Order: sequence, then C-alpha cells, then structure tokens
Amino acid sequence: MFRIGVLELGLTCGLLFLVLFIPIIVSRFYARVDKRLKNIENKIDKKKK
Repeated sequence: MFRIGVLELGLTCGLLFLVLFIPIIVSRFYARVDKRLKNIENKIDKKKK
C-alpha cells in the first residue's frame, strides 16, 4: 500500500478539472457567441431587404 498526500490528491483533481471541464465550458461559451452573431447577421439581413 502507498499513501497519497493531500497535495497530490488536490493536484490530481485540479488537473482532471482542467482537462475535462474547461473545454466544455469554453465550447459552450463559443456556441453562445456564435448564436448571438448569427442573430445579429439575421437582423442586419432583414433590415437590408
């Protein structure tokens, strides 16, 4: 048996959080921005017509 220190456990959990959750949050943010840009483009296209 080996002992895992609190620091190693915290570092491992932190790295897992960065690897798994940060890309999900970033992709949702970009999807939201893309949706807003499409709405703005549609409004501009409607005004031109």
